[in-house]
Amino acid sequence: MKTPSLLLLIVGIGLLSLSFSAHEHYISLTQIEYSEKDSALQITMRFFIDDLEKAVGSRYDTEMNLSTDEEIDGANALIERYIQQKFKVTVNDELKTHSYLGKQYENDEVFLFLEITGVNEIESIAVENGMLIEVFEEQQNFVKIKIGEVKKTFILIKANYKEMLNLASFR
Repeated sequence: MKTPSLLLLIVGIGLLSLSFSAHEHYISLTQIEYSEKDSALQITMRFFIDDLEKAVGSRYDTEMNLSTDEEIDGANALIERYIQQKFKVTVNDELKTHSYLGKQYENDEVFLFLEITGVNEIESIAVENGMLIEVFEEQQNFVKIKIGEVKKTFILIKANYKEMLNLASFR
């Protein structure tokens, strides 16, 4: 009689540990804020480390080992290249080039920092965020934009990973 109870306990512990090792929701958060003082868009992206590692690693066929002692030397270069391919910002119908400033780890998340300089006036801003959607079918990329008093949030998915904000409608 004790054997079935022990087996049930072992299976239960195994299932419980699996629920903590992987997350069910595939989301990211990108915050874009305009600094009038710096004439720049300051961008912070937030991902689960394992999700970003899987997307970048599979695209470039490498083990990233992010946030470990075995992190590959070229991790920042590969992440930057991935962002250039999958994340685009257009201001006033002009595609802008963003600079990758670096990354920071916090628990199981990675924060990526970008900046777009030379932005003097914004009439419209379009964001294309296709990050991780080639790996995770249900990926949702939340994009929060703050320009002056205007705040807008978009949820971008595989079927629709581009969105535009026309500031003229807020004036």
